[in-house]
Amino acid sequence: MEYLLKVRSEIYDQFHRSSAGPNHFFQPRNADAYAVYYTSMYLIQDTGEAVAVHMDRDFSTDPMCAYLEFWGVMQAIDIQQDAIFQIHQAVVGSPPTIQAGSSWSSLRDKRHLCAGHPANRSHGVRAPQRTFMGRSFGEYDRIQYETWDACTRRSTHSIFNLRQMINGYDLEAQAVLNVVLSTMKSKWP
Repeated sequence: MEYLLKVRSEIYDQFHRSSAGPNHFFQPRNADAYAVYYTSMYLIQDTGEAVAVHMDRDFSTDPMCAYLEFWGVMQAIDIQQDAIFQIHQAVVGSPPTIQAGSSWSSLRDKRHLCAGHPANRSHGVRAPQRTFMGRSFGEYDRIQYETWDACTRRSTHSIFNLRQMINGYDLEAQAVLNVVLSTMKSKWP
């Protein structure tokens, strides 16, 4: 989260040094765009700092706490991604393009698989899938979950490295936020 938080700070500084406020965001027709900017900036910072602190300490050794922490981390990243989409739309004028298979999309896919509707995930798949994470699912470097696929009538036990995915996403989100920053610099010096 270090890279995207750094660019987020640069965006904040650019906004306060530029003519963006009076010349664009504070105009009545752009009131919602300013609300998007303001809200997104807080959400990006709050989720980024919280996830970074949590990654430093890892999941609790108490399985009940760790279970809730996992869902919280995945939801925080989902909220952050939505905020980045919103600020990109408000400043650049279009949503960012996120590549399939990127860490950004992989995190979102894992969240939807493991935490979206684990008891019955049927949107976008041929047959329902049911995902289960045990109470001792692992740590950032090695998280395990089980998926039952009604189509194959089999369970799989998959493992992923959440730390690696988040670190990759951090760089990708930084690139998206750099587009926001460069757009602000060119539009509102």
